[in-house]
Amino acid sequence: MHSPHSAARRNAARTVVFAVACLVVAALRSGSGAAIVRRAASIPDQAQGLEGFVNASNALVGPALVAMAALAPLGCVVGAGALMFGSRRGMVIIGASLGTLIFLGSVKGIVA
Repeated sequence: MHSPHSAARRNAARTVVFAVACLVVAALRSGSGAAIVRRAASIPDQAQGLEGFVNASNALVGPALVAMAALAPLGCVVGAGALMFGSRRGMVIIGASLGTLIFLGSVKGIVA
């Protein structure tokens, strides 16, 4: 038999999934999400060919790299703290922080 708590969890999970799906559908129907990103990254409305794609990628990767460079040390500190308290996931946290920073740096190098 299932416990009442597991049924409540399933119902809560279904509700969350339904709410997220409704938000995604509403965002896709409005079509304003892409316009907001395009304006924030200073991407022209009529990007021409591969050059437009490269310019857009460069405009989006720059701020992401700066944000990740600011967050990577925090991830390393959290991972070190987890290791200190005996968690096996500490190295995973550190690796994910540094791996994401290296990945974004390599994308920036490829785009440039």
